[in-house]
Amino acid sequence: MQEHYMIKEIKEGPETLRETYDELREEINKVVTLVEEKNLKRGFIIGSGTSFHASLVLQFLINKFTSYRYLSIPASEFTSWAPPNLEKDVLIAYSQSGESTDVIVSVKWAKEKGATIIGVTNTPGSTLTRLSHVFLLTKAGEEKAVAATKTYDAQLMASSLLAYSLAKKDDMIKELSAVDKYTERVIELADEIESISRELKNTNALFVLGRGINYPNALEASLKLKETAMLHAEGFAVREFLHGPIQLVDEGTPVIVMIPNASVLEESRKTLAKLTDYKANIIAICGKEVKMNEYTSKIIEIPLVREEFSIFPTIKAVQILAYFTSINRSLNPDKPTKLTKVVK
Repeated sequence: MQEHYMIKEIKEGPETLRETYDELREEINKVVTLVEEKNLKRGFIIGSGTSFHASLVLQFLINKFTSYRYLSIPASEFTSWAPPNLEKDVLIAYSQSGESTDVIVSVKWAKEKGATIIGVTNTPGSTLTRLSHVFLLTKAGEEKAVAATKTYDAQLMASSLLAYSLAKKDDMIKELSAVDKYTERVIELADEIESISRELKNTNALFVLGRGINYPNALEASLKLKETAMLHAEGFAVREFLHGPIQLVDEGTPVIVMIPNASVLEESRKTLAKLTDYKANIIAICGKEVKMNEYTSKIIEIPLVREEFSIFPTIKAVQILAYFTSINRSLNPDKPTKLTKVVK
């Protein structure tokens, strides 16, 4: 039987990270120069679906490591939320295709209001590249499955490179060159992840919890499970889950938790304890040597890395889990019945 495009593209993630890192490391400089010369201290970041989740990662990193203050807004909402004058603002727009209607409409509107446009896309010659004052081209190559996997990997790399470059974090830029190795190790766990995915075969709804930089990955994980496995999946920040949504948890409710290191574990213990009390079916994606055994035996062990870099192995585990869940539910992960690759 022919291998699905989705799993092939998941496995191409490490190469995508390497090529995007190599190609963008120098290209980032023109973006940094533009931002610094125009003193673009404030601005907005937009995207739709998976691209919006990548924009949230960029917001997190830029606000944490630099003096710039950029706000991420879904592209479809941008013109309603943004101020009328954008002459001192930057708009960073993410679109894998460079043709998403919501993104293009917002970019045109912002440009008319005086914003400086920076595009991040996987498609050379796209409308987004033509509208941008400067743009970054990720190096994922063609992606045939509808659900984005390797293109999201590339967007995470672009977000990381841009943020660390603006922050002058040369040490982190150098370390970033090794993240492809972390994702390769996760791909080697495919059989273990497939076994865990069987826990989700007959479920109707589940939750995904992440904290800090992995909160956007929790949203992305829930999107992947919706798209490919037809599951009602919702992503939340770990402690935010206590503010209402935990009411929906009962015995056997699947809850995927992202715990990349011991610090995140400590911050998540109250939520984990309540989930255990309610006998939820906890599936943990956690860093090596993080002690999760008191909460669950269903553990996907990823490399223990700097927390900001944990987004790469964490999302790779999620992508594989979503793929096998789709297969186990007798679905075609490449072609969700109601979705298209580009939303017009």
